Amino acid sequence: MTLTPKTTLRWTALLPAMLLLSACAMGPDYERPTPETPEDYRTDTVPAEYVVNLRWWELFKDPVLYELVTAALENNRDVNVAAARIEEARAALGFTRADQFPRLDIGAGASTGNFAGGRRSDDEVTSLYIAPAASWEIDFWGKFRRSTEAARAELMATEYALKTVQLTLVSEVVAAYYQLLDFHQRLIISERTLESRLKSLDIIQQRFDKGIIPEIDLNQAQIQKEIAAGAIPLYRRLIATTENALSILVGRLPASVDIGDGLAEQLLPPDIPMGLPSEILQRRPDVAQAKALLHAQTARIGVAVAAQFP
Repeated sequence: MTLTPKTTLRWTALLPAMLLLSACAMGPDYERPTPETPEDYRTDTVPAEYVVNLRWWELFKDPVLYELVTAALENNRDVNVAAARIEEARAALGFTRADQFPRLDIGAGASTGNFAGGRRSDDEVTSLYIAPAASWEIDFWGKFRRSTEAARAELMATEYALKTVQLTLVSEVVAAYYQLLDFHQRLIISERTLESRLKSLDIIQQRFDKGIIPEIDLNQAQIQKEIAAGAIPLYRRLIATTENALSILVGRLPASVDIGDGLAEQLLPPDIPMGLPSEILQRRPDVAQAKALLHAQTARIGVAVAAQFP
């Protein structure tokens, strides 16, 4: 194709318009939601910086609990899945972003035979070829840029999703651990109660044998002893069930779980200060994930609008 001076002039005049159109992006721009809030709080507020990135499970000062939480963050299947989704979203972002740039393909082939050009030849001909092909779709309407924007927002959403899974996992591990301590404490109380009921029953049995008390008192003591005895296997079963759940949370097969100090010896965490501002809710990873997904869907509107144009 030979470009005449007139054709060259046309392309030169059209190039700025093409660049201007490629700088546009269809669809609405993402705007961060701003809920209506009162100007002043009813109580004094505490700066939110005190609770940023707080590893709150360390406040209990229990090395066994710290080890369980660390193992759960490393081995839990849900955490590993969420981390893999981040890598998947990062790869998707790379593929989507690559559509904005020129594409270079290479095709190759080989053939042999005596039929070519619509005619048969007496000689066998072998041909080889390698053909590079370059293509570039100019992003007139911002479709690729909106797609890249959506993919980047989805990548951020997967990162926040990982933090959500980690936060939920730590909460479940801590709750299960202290539930386990509670069941151990209840088992100890039940065993001591049974021991006390046996001693009391022995005394009442001797008094009944001497004819001092009626049989109904003996029957009541026997009932109290059986009630105390029935609580022991119940709490042993609850301990085993909680240990199995805790083992699964930390990524292990169901097994017994070592515990630290008893429930009565545990240190109480510090009290939550009064007057924490509501802005700390914006640091929740699930809230940040929802915002990132909203950003991605807003960008997808631009992709859909751009698809309506040639």
